[in-house]
Amino acid sequence: MRCWLAVFAVAIALPSQNALAQQAVGPEPVVKVTIDPPRVVVGQPATIHIVVLAPNYMTSPPELPGFQVRNAVTRQLQSVNTNEQRDGVAYAGVQFEYAIYPQEPGSYAVSGQKAHIKYAAEPPATREVDVTLPDVSFEAFIPDAAVELQPFLSAGKLTVEQEVKRSSDQLRAGDAVTRTVTIRAEGTPAMLLPPQSFATIDGLRLYPAQPSLEDRTDGRTDVMTSTRIDSATYMLERPGDYVLPAIDFGWWNVGSGKVETVHLDVVPLKVAVNPAALGTAPAGGSSRSWTWDGFVDFAAEHWPFALLAVLGIAALAWFGPGVVRRFADHHRRRRQANLQSEAFAFGRLRRAVRHRDARAAYFALLDWLPHLDAAPPDNTLGAFKAIARDPSLDLQLGVLEGELFGAQRDAGHWSPSQLWRGVAVARRSVRSRARVHTNTRLPQHLNPAAASSASAYVGRKPAR
Repeated sequence: MRCWLAVFAVAIALPSQNALAQQAVGPEPVVKVTIDPPRVVVGQPATIHIVVLAPNYMTSPPELPGFQVRNAVTRQLQSVNTNEQRDGVAYAGVQFEYAIYPQEPGSYAVSGQKAHIKYAAEPPATREVDVTLPDVSFEAFIPDAAVELQPFLSAGKLTVEQEVKRSSDQLRAGDAVTRTVTIRAEGTPAMLLPPQSFATIDGLRLYPAQPSLEDRTDGRTDVMTSTRIDSATYMLERPGDYVLPAIDFGWWNVGSGKVETVHLDVVPLKVAVNPAALGTAPAGGSSRSWTWDGFVDFAAEHWPFALLAVLGIAALAWFGPGVVRRFADHHRRRRQANLQSEAFAFGRLRRAVRHRDARAAYFALLDWLPHLDAAPPDNTLGAFKAIARDPSLDLQLGVLEGELFGAQRDAGHWSPSQLWRGVAVARRSVRSRARVHTNTRLPQHLNPAAASSASAYVGRKPAR
């Protein structure tokens, strides 16, 4: 009888334990992902909306991936807090938005992404989970009316202007002319704006400059305005009349749904002769006609100088090749040493910072560190920060790394002047410390390494 009572008690207890187990699981976080619109023009954004909700409240912001898509540019937009009721349970969370700008026509998908969530499951106890985001996709296309555009460019608004700077009002051979083309667009990133190619003209030497790209976002409307600046300098080598050709290209106006054309006028250049480059005629306005007979007569009249000239030419022909080779080898060694020097690497870092090129400045800094005398063997940026001990420099390096490798790459946050000032001060401090360390070493003759202590006892008889 007691056995049957025990079985009956177990049968009654089992459902209650299952119910407790189900109740212990509790509500789970919820993630919703949508994309709008599902079909966009190439260069225009498709916006991903992500809503992350957790029961009770989150103990820290959710961690989301960067949503980097091949052949597309991703930019994070605004994020707002949100909350709602689900089956009588209060949920709190954050709503995120990301804009994806496709660069080529085709299908694009965001899949296999996860969100890391920390929330108060049973306050004050917390829980951490990884939630897989639903897959979303969209399609990018080029309108039929704009298929002939090469390259294809779409924008809500676009303006182009050019500026021509001359080194002097009256151009002469040896002067310079700089042509600058500035494109400003609304609704497309700067890296999607077309680069400008400057024509090569006989008689003018072309020196193109590195382009300048900038993106700006209105904090209230999230509307992005981009700017691309291309420039080139022409060195006027010969006098004459020249023309810098016109610049024309088409773009797709997403507002009007039409192809519009940009035109920049030709730039005529009239280059005069530079008197400073011409030789002056002798006084009296006449010059000797250097025929063969005139040359013989001149040599006969000045035979000592002619003999010295012949001997000089002969010596140059005999010794010249060896001297030239030695000079070339010396110059090559000097140049190689300069390319491997700390000063050359530091100068390259200076140019990158002055051009406000974040990527070039960061990698020039990494190339310079191994040339610094007092840098540790690992030559890492972290070791350089530890040696510099400059909070301002640490902040600028952190912002620079965030722009290049962070999820949100928004240009204009780092300060080239503050970064350069911190690096220059740290360099002087480190090099000064290295010189002091070198000067405090003991002289070599006090403890010569090659000497042997056994030599002092050679020939000496042992003590009795």
